[in-house]
Amino acid sequence: MKGFIKTSYLFLLVLFVFAIFGCEMSSGGTETKKVAIPTDFAINESIISFTEVKGATKYRLEIRNTETDEVLRRFVENGDDLNALNIPEGEYMIKIQALNANNVESEYSEELPYKQADLYAVKSIEGDHLIDGNYIKWMGRTSYNEATKVNTMYYTAAGFEVKFQKLEEELSLSVTLTATNYATVSKQPYMVFVLDNDFDHAITINLTQATQTLQLIGGDSFIINDEAVHVLSVYKRSESIDSHVGLKKLETNGRFISGVTYKTRKIEMIAASSSTGYGNLSNSTKTTANSDGLKAFAFLTAQALNAEINIVSASGWGVSASLWTSPNTLNMHDQYKYVDVFSNELWDTTKFIPDVVITNFGTNDLSYINAGSDATIKAQRRENFIATYVDFLNNLHQTYPQAQIIILYGLMNESGVYDDHTEIYNRAVEIIPNLVMYKINGDAQGYNSHPSVASHRQIADTLIANIKELMHW
Repeated sequence: MKGFIKTSYLFLLVLFVFAIFGCEMSSGGTETKKVAIPTDFAINESIISFTEVKGATKYRLEIRNTETDEVLRRFVENGDDLNALNIPEGEYMIKIQALNANNVESEYSEELPYKQADLYAVKSIEGDHLIDGNYIKWMGRTSYNEATKVNTMYYTAAGFEVKFQKLEEELSLSVTLTATNYATVSKQPYMVFVLDNDFDHAITINLTQATQTLQLIGGDSFIINDEAVHVLSVYKRSESIDSHVGLKKLETNGRFISGVTYKTRKIEMIAASSSTGYGNLSNSTKTTANSDGLKAFAFLTAQALNAEINIVSASGWGVSASLWTSPNTLNMHDQYKYVDVFSNELWDTTKFIPDVVITNFGTNDLSYINAGSDATIKAQRRENFIATYVDFLNNLHQTYPQAQIIILYGLMNESGVYDDHTEIYNRAVEIIPNLVMYKINGDAQGYNSHPSVASHRQIADTLIANIKELMHW
């Protein structure tokens, strides 16, 4: 009996030893050696390298997201590209181990840091993608030409915004623009580039070629070292009758960020020269160099009220007629429905439905009235001005029935039409309940009696206060 117990004890001891050390034996009963750790593990950009281990048949990476601690595992070979391993964008720590034919694993190597870029990052926007609404926010009236693949900006303060982000290398971003009247110095278009809404450090460039590419981030332009999302806003500060500007392409070595957001409030300004900033930088002859629409009351008002602005204006134009157009009968009443005063392409008014519509006419109409050869003709022209203006206001009301309409006058101290404006308002208010009229005088210190920059600021301040009270903004 004692012999049986002793034998059983020895048998159990053998089983215990086998259980402990069996993992060191192969299925054929031969001893399996431990697997060494791969050495010289390195990541050069996205390419991995390591010294291979004798007896190893495959290698496995452990990829740990440093933000979420989520772990991915991938089998790799020496020289593999991490970009081919379907790793989501993010910051990682990566280590490697070797395995032999029996799937015996080595210990892991030391971890190395790695940043996985977004392999699907949008780095270029052109063609139909300019207007698909995914990456570019358009401001003002624009029109896309399928043949040239250019989206054209017309009136003052028209432009676009795009969001972007730096990736790993030094950030650069360029824009390719087209221009009309680029060879005529007095009519060259002026563009204003604003980073993150910082107008104090904006860059202004006049376009001197039919097509030119401007580097706006990097080089001698804006410098960005962080990886935050930034916004580039581009505005056409000069007016439509001088020149047009088109966007052909945006390109970056970072990435463009999708998602277009418009402000809740919307203001439309329909006017003549004052809203364009005509000669507001100097009292010398008007050029695009001394006229800044972004320092004019219309744009300043919208900025202060955090509203989108859509300006439809042309210097020298009247609502009914003008001595400064050819022919004199060209007028905003008829041309408002088109994308531009010299275009035959209809504008889709559903693209911009304003909360507030402001009109400012009279000075140019007065020039035509006063040029009449006798009192009878002058009276006919004056009545045409009044009736046309009332009809224009009613058309606006029919187009935007919920909008508050404001008649603005006095900016150029055009006293000859002060009484006419009272008559216009009295007739129009009978059919337009949401109509008000404000008289605000300018200082006539810009070119040709137009408001100066300082006067534009004062006009804007008064208009802002009136709109705040009127709209409860």
